[in-house]
Amino acid sequence: MIVCSNRITYTTEPFSESTEILSNPYQGFYHMIGYTLSDDYIPTDNFSYQTDSYTDSLALVEINLKNYRTTEISETGLTQLDNILTSWSQSPANTKLILRFLYDWDGLALATEPESLDLILTHMDQISTLINRHCDSIYVMQGIFIGNWGEMHHSHFMDDSSVKTLIQHLHDTIDPSIYLSVRTPAQWRMINNLYDLPQKFPAFGADNSLIGRLGLFNDGMLGSESDLGTYGNTARRDATSPSYQGTRKEELEFQNNLCSYVPNGGEVIYNNNLSDLETSVSALRAMHVSYLNADYDSRVLEKWRNTVWTGNDAFYGCDGYSYVQAHLGYRYLIRTCKIKKSGWIKPELTLTLTLQNNGFSNTLKPFQTSILLKNTETGTCTIVPFDADLRKLGNGQKKSFSVKLPVQELERGSYQIYFSVKDETSGQMILLGNTNKVTDEGYLIGQLEK
Repeated sequence: MIVCSNRITYTTEPFSESTEILSNPYQGFYHMIGYTLSDDYIPTDNFSYQTDSYTDSLALVEINLKNYRTTEISETGLTQLDNILTSWSQSPANTKLILRFLYDWDGLALATEPESLDLILTHMDQISTLINRHCDSIYVMQGIFIGNWGEMHHSHFMDDSSVKTLIQHLHDTIDPSIYLSVRTPAQWRMINNLYDLPQKFPAFGADNSLIGRLGLFNDGMLGSESDLGTYGNTARRDATSPSYQGTRKEELEFQNNLCSYVPNGGEVIYNNNLSDLETSVSALRAMHVSYLNADYDSRVLEKWRNTVWTGNDAFYGCDGYSYVQAHLGYRYLIRTCKIKKSGWIKPELTLTLTLQNNGFSNTLKPFQTSILLKNTETGTCTIVPFDADLRKLGNGQKKSFSVKLPVQELERGSYQIYFSVKDETSGQMILLGNTNKVTDEGYLIGQLEK
């Protein structure tokens, strides 16, 4: 028996980084699809003609409520909303939604919004039941229904009290698994009455607080030194209230801290200097951007396409657009796999994976990681829980995780060792940034003979 036990042998796979664009949930380029709720809607109509042909992992769905600026949303309007959300929840591409409710698409919110804050709150109450019913397919809600294009400016309700009331009501009524977001860091600080992040941030909504789920969206990225009014010129040391608009440098530092815990994304706007690839990537990385509009601003996107990435990494020589697309959100990869044997009579094997995140951000949703041992003769699989919280593996970080393999419980034979990462909500396999090919079991990382 002793001799047999010591016949355990193993090999591990080599790993290198690919330049593949990974189709993973909660990140990437998105397209915008707009709907206007109306009493003219025919309840038998559905929206599968749009959702069935959509292939991206994210979509920005905007719901215009202008037809109800003086009244509650009718049953017909609510049925239309339910059918929209149902169609998207059945998307063949498993598309997750960035959801924005608004009253204006033409820069005329002052004329199209309700005159009463109470009516907006009523609209929030009305849609909340439907939103919560479809929470598994909704990633983040942008804004608080008000402002031109729903972007929280040029509204009767942009005073601090109204903004706090609206965002707090969303927090109270919308399922806590859905992130919320506001337009600027200054608004975030005003709402939470904080100049700086707390030392112990309630990461990933751990305590179901507003601060733990409130992110940012920026539809003026790179458009000017202030990101078209997103920032100001007040230094942190000169701020007299949390709602100060800081300098670009300090606001990027603020987002670098905040958006490791909450989402950030939006649209890039052309600026001759800030749209340069290297400058753009530096800002997107600092803001931990997870998603961008695929259609706007085409001048920026074209500039990236016509620029070659010259960084010292696997993407050297690729076009800039592909580089940005590949790095939006998280991009996890295996750097090394090692197996160490200890003991003699009953030897133990410890498997250590070193993982790295090369994306601009990290996952904000829980992923399930596991090791699978597959007997190559019988096909019998043994799953080994693998404790690796990838939410805590931030941009550019590398970390090693270890687990003991249950070799004493295995029958004699040959085993393939796989590593897999899955989204806990949908069960979708998360693709890694390695050249190794993914299988139904995950990624082959080694082989074991007993």
